[in-house]
Amino acid sequence: AVVSTQSGHYGRGIQILFEINMTTDKPQLMETKVPVVEVTSSNMKEVWPSLVHSIKYSSFISLDLELSGLGDRRHLMRKSVDDRYTAIVDAAKTRSVLALGVSCWRVTQDEPEPQYYIQTYNILTLCRENFTVEPDALQFLVDHGFDFNKQYKDGIEYTPSTEDMIIFKEKKSTEPLRDVFAMILTAKCPVVTHNGLIDLAFLYQAFYAPLPANMSIFVADLQDMFKSGILDTKCLAEYLIREHATYLEYLFRKSVKRMEEAVSEGKQKVNLSFSEHKAIKTHVNHIECFAKKSASGKELCENYAVSTVLCSVYNYVQHGFPLHRLVIY
Repeated sequence: AVVSTQSGHYGRGIQILFEINMTTDKPQLMETKVPVVEVTSSNMKEVWPSLVHSIKYSSFISLDLELSGLGDRRHLMRKSVDDRYTAIVDAAKTRSVLALGVSCWRVTQDEPEPQYYIQTYNILTLCRENFTVEPDALQFLVDHGFDFNKQYKDGIEYTPSTEDMIIFKEKKSTEPLRDVFAMILTAKCPVVTHNGLIDLAFLYQAFYAPLPANMSIFVADLQDMFKSGILDTKCLAEYLIREHATYLEYLFRKSVKRMEEAVSEGKQKVNLSFSEHKAIKTHVNHIECFAKKSASGKELCENYAVSTVLCSVYNYVQHGFPLHRLVIY
């Protein structure tokens, strides 16, 4: 196993590499817990300098949201893209963001392998306005360890965009979540999502401006907002790599398998360094990203409705598992 400490813009952290099991000669990932900074209303001022620093020095930023619901799934699957967008707008205006996940990645081209320095933040949010909640969405979050008591007690409040609000670009915001989103937009680095159209619509409505009724305007706005581009790993997997399945758990497991094979063949490996800021150490939770069961004890393969046939045919996914807001590409 190779474990070392690294220092730099992101502070000291644990570097995680692939290892070879000397007994079986089978490469595997080290069992490790990944540090995630939990950001709440009670520690926002304390964590703020670290968050600003991480965003500022990012090579790319991955985003993920937890939502109170998505609305009628049938409307989201309509043949017409415009009809789908209408359904997304309705969901974004009636549901809320419960948590915002931000993973800041800094890439250095160190020899012999690139180094990836990562700082991940889980920002609990609380909408000030009334919103719709869906039992299935809440049950899913509870099964995966989401703490609604903490969210309602310590969530950072925000007010969704309305027609009479001034966009934050024209006036300094008094809401920290809008300031966070503004920093991401001005970071001059790509944003990475997975199947992120809905997340982008919720971000727009919650922290930017009211969603336009026309999808073409929304797309044009996204292009103007994210000047360094938006990368969607689901689109890359489906249309560029042509994977058989493109849900995140499958892609992660398959990537792990490929990396293990590359390590065993002496090829390039990936070095991931997860930062551990001493100043905010008390606010860091260590997430077991290779857990095979959810917080409820259920096999996560069942939670994600992963076909057992698919698991056995490709032999890549024995059990699906949630990455929550930590996404490794």
